[in-house]
Amino acid sequence: MTRAVLLRLAATGATVATLLASVAYVAAHPKNSRAPLQPPVVRPSPTAVAMPAVGRIQIQPGVRATELPAITGTHVS
Repeated sequence: MTRAVLLRLAATGATVATLLASVAYVAAHPKNSRAPLQPPVVRPSPTAVAMPAVGRIQIQPGVRATELPAITGTHVS
């Protein structure tokens, strides 16, 4: 057999082995139909209030500001 044929056989074998391993993994982990897609909400979110657009972020009462430095930054190349 030539090298090209051996390489093709090895690639095909690796593909089939990966496929079988994937099928075995999916079969071992069945879907739980009772699992929630989202966690339950502790309290309903407040209704949206229209804020005037003045170019600044309006912090709602439930949001607390921190004393940490800003995360944003610029990169100069």
